[in-house]
Amino acid sequence: MKRFLLSTALFCFAFFSSQGVQPSLGINAVTFLPMGDNFLKDGLKNFVGVGLTYQTVFKRNMGFGIELNRAFSEVKDRSVYGDLEKPRLTNISAYFIYKYPFTEAFSLQGQIGGSFMAITSQSRYTKDDFTEQAGAFFLGTELSYKFPKLKKLEIFASPKLYFYDSFVEFRDKGLDKYYSKAQLLNINVGIRLNLNEK
Repeated sequence: MKRFLLSTALFCFAFFSSQGVQPSLGINAVTFLPMGDNFLKDGLKNFVGVGLTYQTVFKRNMGFGIELNRAFSEVKDRSVYGDLEKPRLTNISAYFIYKYPFTEAFSLQGQIGGSFMAITSQSRYTKDDFTEQAGAFFLGTELSYKFPKLKKLEIFASPKLYFYDSFVEFRDKGLDKYYSKAQLLNINVGIRLNLNEK
């Protein structure tokens, strides 16, 4: 999954760089809210952290984005999550976007993509950390506002729904579903620098 995301990101970056793109860099506050009946929802509190984004939009309002997030949580039920503590989530996403500017200042964006996720926790009994890796498909949207007198700056809010599917397997189908699949609502709020704007 990591190789696929990296190769897709590099290909799209190289292709879009020749298409008169509008590149941007962003920094944002993030939260991941576990949803549904699964071990993340029952065992952990919400994740909170920071993220970095790079997006390119070309002539037909279509484009590509990559995103790196790091977020932190706490264990709320050890009977579900085990003897682990201080879980931290690393999320690397690559996605396609369609950005519709419905005024000079406001734009609405649709997103679809894939993600590599890793939740690393400290063990209470050994020095080694425990890491669970997962792939995820996600759908998202974004509302952004570009300052009329300072078009280089843009603020945005972006909810995404991730369908988490870890590489953990159990023979029991109920346990396998509970411990390997989850939904995560991700909310990003941040500021973006539009590199080609004057």
